[in-house]
Amino acid sequence: MFLKSMELFGFKSFADRTLIEFEPGITVIVGPNGCGKSNVVDAIKWVVGEKQAKNIRGQKMEDVIFSGTEQRKPVSLAEVSVTIDNSDHILDIDSSTVTIGRRIFRDGESEYLINRSPVRLKDLDKLFMDTGIGKSAYSVLEQGKMDLILSTRAEDRRYIFEEAAGISRYKLQKKESVRKLEETGENLKRINDVIREIEREKELKAKQAEKTKVYLGLREKFQDADIKINILKFRDISRRLEKVLADIEKTQKERAEISARVSSVSEDNERDEKRKNDIQHQLWELDKKLDAFKFRVEDIDKKTEKNRKSIADQEEHRKAISMKIHERTENLKRHLEEKAKTERSEVEIRHKVESDGARLKELFARRKDKIAFIHSSRDRIDENRHKIHEAEASLKKLREALEVVIRELIDAIDRRKEELQSSEDERQQVKSEIASCVGAMEEAVLSARRALQSGSAAEAAERLSEADFDRFRTLLDRFESYEDGFRSILFDKTGIHARKQSLDREIADKSSSIEAMRGEIASLEEGIQSAQKELEDINEMITRIEKDLSKYENDIAWIEKHIQTLNFQIKDLNMQINNHKEDLERSEKQIKTMQAEIEEWQNKLVEFNEKSKALVAGIADLTKRRQDIEQKIHERRQISRKDEEDLAAAVEKISSLEKLSVELTFKKSGIEDYLWVEYEKKADELKKLQLLESQSGDLQNELASIKKSIQDLGPINNLAIEEFRDLKKRFEYYIDQKKDIESAREDIMSVIEEINKTSVDMFMETFVEIQKNFSQVFKQLFEGGDAVIQLTDMDNILESGIDIIVRPPGKKTKNINLLSGGERALTAIALLFATYMVKPSPFCFLDEIDAPLDEENIGRFLRMLREFAKSTQFVMVTHNKKSMSIGESIYGVTMEEPGVSKVISIQMTGVGAQK
Repeated sequence: MFLKSMELFGFKSFADRTLIEFEPGITVIVGPNGCGKSNVVDAIKWVVGEKQAKNIRGQKMEDVIFSGTEQRKPVSLAEVSVTIDNSDHILDIDSSTVTIGRRIFRDGESEYLINRSPVRLKDLDKLFMDTGIGKSAYSVLEQGKMDLILSTRAEDRRYIFEEAAGISRYKLQKKESVRKLEETGENLKRINDVIREIEREKELKAKQAEKTKVYLGLREKFQDADIKINILKFRDISRRLEKVLADIEKTQKERAEISARVSSVSEDNERDEKRKNDIQHQLWELDKKLDAFKFRVEDIDKKTEKNRKSIADQEEHRKAISMKIHERTENLKRHLEEKAKTERSEVEIRHKVESDGARLKELFARRKDKIAFIHSSRDRIDENRHKIHEAEASLKKLREALEVVIRELIDAIDRRKEELQSSEDERQQVKSEIASCVGAMEEAVLSARRALQSGSAAEAAERLSEADFDRFRTLLDRFESYEDGFRSILFDKTGIHARKQSLDREIADKSSSIEAMRGEIASLEEGIQSAQKELEDINEMITRIEKDLSKYENDIAWIEKHIQTLNFQIKDLNMQINNHKEDLERSEKQIKTMQAEIEEWQNKLVEFNEKSKALVAGIADLTKRRQDIEQKIHERRQISRKDEEDLAAAVEKISSLEKLSVELTFKKSGIEDYLWVEYEKKADELKKLQLLESQSGDLQNELASIKKSIQDLGPINNLAIEEFRDLKKRFEYYIDQKKDIESAREDIMSVIEEINKTSVDMFMETFVEIQKNFSQVFKQLFEGGDAVIQLTDMDNILESGIDIIVRPPGKKTKNINLLSGGERALTAIALLFATYMVKPSPFCFLDEIDAPLDEENIGRFLRMLREFAKSTQFVMVTHNKKSMSIGESIYGVTMEEPGVSKVISIQMTGVGAQK
């Protein structure tokens, strides 16, 4: 691999397009101070990726663009391209020739190109990595880098050894890995922030969920205690009812016995007693019905009051839910409006981005066209100027030839005039005789014609015979024998006058061509000025549009994030609204159910009241009838008072028991209804529970305590458990993400460790070789002495500095800072050549590194340079005549025009030089 050529345009002092072609071996670039020869070195550094303006002697990168002179205007861009022979494919690209290019515009925009295709700087760095070429490699050695090699900071010398060791690629991988490690750290930090936020929210929801669980547990306990209390009541009432029924049965038996004893009473008394009993039985039945109606009315009143209270609670609940739905709906409406507005803004911005992008593409195309037009126009101007120069030289020669021809023409005319003066009289005499002869022939022809017209052919023949045609031919021949002296001069195609006319035409053509080319140059220059102005306007517009596009991109990113947030909020609001609506529907159903129950109960209440009134009237009537009968019976009982009293007592007892039986039956039925309505439990199935009567008090206390505990809990979030479960899932998801990131972090650290190990091995292997070579090359350059390089920190090889300890011949060991300028330069050269023995760069630029060397040291340096030139191509910028002598080709850099560098090629043949 070697450097084939370099092309510069608008780079520093190289205003015109300049091509420098290189051959394998040693090329020398010479020129006076300030001519721009070091700009060639700056160009190679710049094109391979130098990013620091100060390293190419500038304050900012735009300083590399030709800034103009008094005679020339500044150019709009700087461009450098180098063509490299890659037939051995050292560069990792499938091409035998690789062209690397870089452009920079006045607006700061920069372009890197590989084989005319745009690439990124890191692609360029990757291409040159570990080849010895690049902005941080040793393919360019100048005074500044020599000072860096011999710097007091041992750490500053590492770059040469790292490039030679081929660990630059690993350093980049390590840098990328460290960057990924930092990104992973940032991701881990963000994940931890999210986890902490979720933990805070989870704690709140956990408390709410715990509260809800407590509530649900209390509600379950309340239900259990309530069921048990009612079952105990149910059991007690059932036992009491059984006992009452047994007592009724027993008393009825006693009554029958008493009735039997008084059966001997008169039939009237028996009939009355029977009637009384019938009436009493009817009264009992009516009393039982009336008591049942009263009990059921009380039960309906309690249920109605309970439902009304529940309806009131539900109404309040519905109002609260409706208010929440209204608030959420309004909030949703605002969010939807904001989302629509944001989406419209996004569409507008994207239209602007699309429009500006198309405009920018158009502007870039126009800029490219303008630059191409400027380049082609300048090429055309140079071509025309060259042609004008050649045409003017040719025109000068033509005019000189014309002057010669005019002088020849004048001399020829003068000579011909003298030559023809003596024969002119004879010529005039022959001319007169020819005229006389012609007159006689005309007369003869006319006479013959008249004879023919008169019909005499013989006479016509006779008259024609009188015409002396032979004499006419003789006179004509004599006249023609006298040469017209000026005819050959003026009309001969090969004559002098013809030559003059030809020269006149050529001069006119050349003059017209020159004027046309000058006109074209003026037109092209005017076009270039116009194109440059348009180019500046285009660049200004590009800068403005790119700023706008950058702002639009930020706006779009914010809008997309904002829309995402709005979508999440809208989804959440819709979910809340739907949940509230479902809650509202449930509440409405409950209200309707309770209202229907109240309506049904009210209808029953009216029915019960009407029936109760009828019962009261019936009871009053029966009571009066019974009183009448009892009066009769009383009279009869005077006889059997004791039996009657016993019988009455039995009857009264039965009545009381039956009344109690009805009451207990309704209470039992009420408990069954309560258990079914509240808990959908059947009392007959629950009465099998293992419960003791002694538990009743404890259960009552427990129920009161549970009620108080529920009241103490306050408002309950029924969704808290589900929300906590969702948060827990999110928490577990982010914990898994955190584990994945930590695992990735460990993998990256493992990669960095592996890179470090490989880098250390490769670095130490190369360091040992360079160390051995440096000692040998130093002795060869200094013709003796000794030199050693060593690491300053063996425990940290990848960051360790490198000390250089030298002992020139005949001197004690010295620190390199105490060496003379020549010794320092020779030491740096020794280190460079020692490195090239391990891993040579395909080409190397040496910028006046021989300046501090004396004649003897230059000789040793040049002898060694010739040896290394067999494997490496060297381009040396120098002032030293001895250094110039080894160049296989020499380029001279001059400034014929102030401020504009020009390159002249000189091929060396033998000892002399031929321009």
